[in-house]
Amino acid sequence: MPKEANTGFIEGWILDNPWPLSIMIVIAAVILVILAMQRDDRRLLKIALGTAGVGMVVLAVGLMVETAGESARGETRRFVQAAVDGRVDDMLGTLHEDATLHVARVENPGFPRSNLENALDGLRSRHRIEENSITLLDSAESPDGSVWVELACMTRTNSTGGWVPSRWILEWRRRETDPWRIRSITAMKIAGTVPRDAGILR
Repeated sequence: MPKEANTGFIEGWILDNPWPLSIMIVIAAVILVILAMQRDDRRLLKIALGTAGVGMVVLAVGLMVETAGESARGETRRFVQAAVDGRVDDMLGTLHEDATLHVARVENPGFPRSNLENALDGLRSRHRIEENSITLLDSAESPDGSVWVELACMTRTNSTGGWVPSRWILEWRRRETDPWRIRSITAMKIAGTVPRDAGILR
């Protein structure tokens, strides 16, 4: 992820994924209940019930609120599914008009959208996806409103014959009235190798 991308505590632990924190709070509440029963301490029991209530509130808030990161991860899943289905035109429609292709590092100079189009066009024929599994999907936000999604996949195409791991970073942006668009795609690693140029899907 870029250095400027990060997720704060409230968004990362409550709004984006409330389960780990909620479970920890409920476990603490259960321990307090056990101690309260052993000591016959009603005050400790009230604290335990209050702690459990906090855990439930954290979970409810997290499940009700959709963050920009969650939304961008959902868009990434749909983008990947379009690749699996061979709907390349839908993928191209998701790209920002000035979208760029980067290799190895997000900070490296980007290649123009035409290189992205050429890379994606290979999914129509020579690199047609037969099976795909997402193994990692994480996100972080930048101060400028961009959402960076780190994606890792295991993919089998008609040109590989076997499973190939890959890792990517997608930069998503949207305006208030516009849908999400991909501003850049960075190919971090494909088949255990760091790409050297824009011809990553030749």
